Amino acid sequence: MKLGAIATGIDFYDRKTECSDLWGYLENDHVVASGPRRLGKSSIVNRLREEAAAKGLLAQHVDVQGIEGAQAFIDEISSHFPDDSIMGYLSSLGDTAKQWFSAVKKFELKGPGGVGGGIELQANAGQPWHRSATALQARLTAVPVLIFIDEFSVFLQKLLASNQKEAEALLAWLRAWRVTPGVACRFLFTGSIGLNALLEKYGLSAQFNDCYEYPIGPFKVNAACDMVSAFAQRDGWFINTATASYVCERVGWLSPFYLCLLLDETTKAARDRLDETPPLSQGVPTRELTRDDVDSAYERLLSARSRFVHWEQRIHRDLAGADLAFANLVLTALAKNETGLTQRQLHARLAKLEPDPDPRAARLQTILGKLQEEGYTSPVDASGRVKFLSFLLRDYWGRNHV
Repeated sequence: MKLGAIATGIDFYDRKTECSDLWGYLENDHVVASGPRRLGKSSIVNRLREEAAAKGLLAQHVDVQGIEGAQAFIDEISSHFPDDSIMGYLSSLGDTAKQWFSAVKKFELKGPGGVGGGIELQANAGQPWHRSATALQARLTAVPVLIFIDEFSVFLQKLLASNQKEAEALLAWLRAWRVTPGVACRFLFTGSIGLNALLEKYGLSAQFNDCYEYPIGPFKVNAACDMVSAFAQRDGWFINTATASYVCERVGWLSPFYLCLLLDETTKAARDRLDETPPLSQGVPTRELTRDDVDSAYERLLSARSRFVHWEQRIHRDLAGADLAFANLVLTALAKNETGLTQRQLHARLAKLEPDPDPRAARLQTILGKLQEEGYTSPVDASGRVKFLSFLLRDYWGRNHV
């Protein structure tokens, strides 16, 4: 099982509904796949990339997390779709490509490898990257390519902070490209930072109103239990239905990452138990995972600071001053309450940090949005409460900060 890396092959489990939905929306729209961290968004995108050829599409997964600047962004996309790959693909277009053109209902094939459709080039001539942007758009607009832009919001956040005018120009060009009549290519954007909240902060929401937002959620209970059982069996362990359900209960938020993390540690706890105990003592069959193994694994994970310290590092990286103090206090207060707290209760707890109620309320909303985007906390539920998503992360925070 994969712990943190993109899940491929047999490590990619379920998500059939999500993949089917995304293919349906991509026929008519460019898409933003949204959701907090550790939900497997990149793994879903990678599975779509693997399925793309059967649908007549040339697809590439472009991770822009480490890219800085509009020129580097354009160059990164261009490097994933070189001319020889484009030409080779176009020359081999067959019935599968016709399926895609038929699905998008905007193009006609004009003979072997030919495509129809007008191209309206869009780029700000005042930008130093104008020529590169125009060339890229000209090469890809009328080609059935799928451009998966991973961690776009991370890239955009850095660019907005360093050069807001360039970021605005880049967003305007991308939108103009996407809404050009007769576009066969498709963009799918993902990111671990909420793109909508970031755009709203800078007054740029209109630059993405042409994209369909598709939220990625956690596993359903049945799928999560089935995955736990399947992965345990694959590694040579037996786990009964009740124990598989118990793994899910202890995780709480059914993220594939946390499920695999606890299951992996559970198998280690069981292995250590069997090393110290006769194989059939207390009637427990050899290589069966038990509830005690799950509880032992849970405690081991809470004691392994290295498993969670990066969550703290992200908070310190992205927030400072009063915002950081607010975030730490919110997380500490929520860690003390398994059922969460209402916004009014959180508001009262923050009074010492900000006596004025209006600025306090505004800052609280900003911090709650940030924590939700990063995968710490839930949205406000029907009863007005907010809580930690992951029980593991909640209990780690409580053990180290309360």
